[in-house]
Amino acid sequence: MTPALHPTAASGFDKQADAYAQTRPKYPKAALDKIQTLVPDLNASICDLAAGTGILTQLLVEDCGYKNVTAVEPVNAMREKLSSMLPEVTTKKGTSWEIPLPSESQDVVIVAQAWHWFADIQSLREIYRVLKPKGHFILIWNLESPRSRWVQGLRNIYERYEHSAPQYRLGLWKQVFEDKEAGELYRLPLNHIQFEYDFLVAKENIFRRVMTKSYISILKDEERANVTKEMEAILADPTSEFSLDDQNQALYPHDTDLFWTQKRN
Repeated sequence: MTPALHPTAASGFDKQADAYAQTRPKYPKAALDKIQTLVPDLNASICDLAAGTGILTQLLVEDCGYKNVTAVEPVNAMREKLSSMLPEVTTKKGTSWEIPLPSESQDVVIVAQAWHWFADIQSLREIYRVLKPKGHFILIWNLESPRSRWVQGLRNIYERYEHSAPQYRLGLWKQVFEDKEAGELYRLPLNHIQFEYDFLVAKENIFRRVMTKSYISILKDEERANVTKEMEAILADPTSEFSLDDQNQALYPHDTDLFWTQKRN
C-alpha cells in the first residue's frame, strides 16, 4: 500500500507556501559547485523531488544552467507557487513513493530539505526505478547553526514543538540506508560534505522563517504568539550576541549538508 503524506507536512506547508518561498534560504555556491562536479552535463535529466516552492529548482536552472529539470511536489499550494515562479520548468504532482516519470529516465534525483519526511525503503526503490544506471541520488539540507548564541537560543524555543514531525537534525533518516536492500540498490555509505553558509537577513524574516516550519505553522494562534514573544526576548538579550547592521540586517549562520550516492549497475 502506498504511504500517505505526513499530515504535518500536508497541512503545515499548505498554509505557508508564500512565506516559505520568501524566507527560506537558498543554497551556497560551494554546494552547487559540488553538484556540478558530480553532474557536469548541463543536458542531464534531473528530478527535483519534493521540490516545494522551487528554491533549489531555480538554482539548478538559473545558476547551474541545467536544461532538463523536472520538479515533483505533492503539496498543491507549494507546487502552484513553484509553477508561478518558474513557468518554464515542468512541474508534476507526485511523491517519493509514486514519481510520475518513466523508469531509467533520470540522471539525477535530488531532494532538498525533505528526505527526512519519507526516508523509507519504498522511496529508495522508487528513486532507483527512475534513475538511469549509475545515476546520482543527492540529498541536501540547510540547518540553522549553533555557532551563534542567538540562533541556538531560538532553536531551544521552537524545537520544543518538533515532536509532531520527523526532523533532519535527529538523523533518523539515515536508518533506511542500513537496510540490506538499500546497499543492493545504491553504492553505500553515503558521501558527505558540509559547508558553512552565513547570509544577511532582515530581522522580521527571522520570525517569518520560523513560522514556516511545519510544526510551528499548525500551532494555535496563541501558541504561535508565545513563540514569537520568547524569540523577541532572546534577540533583545545582550548576551545572545544578536546584532543588526546599518541596513537593519543580521548575519544568520547556517550549515549546509550535502550527501550523495549512485545507483548500482
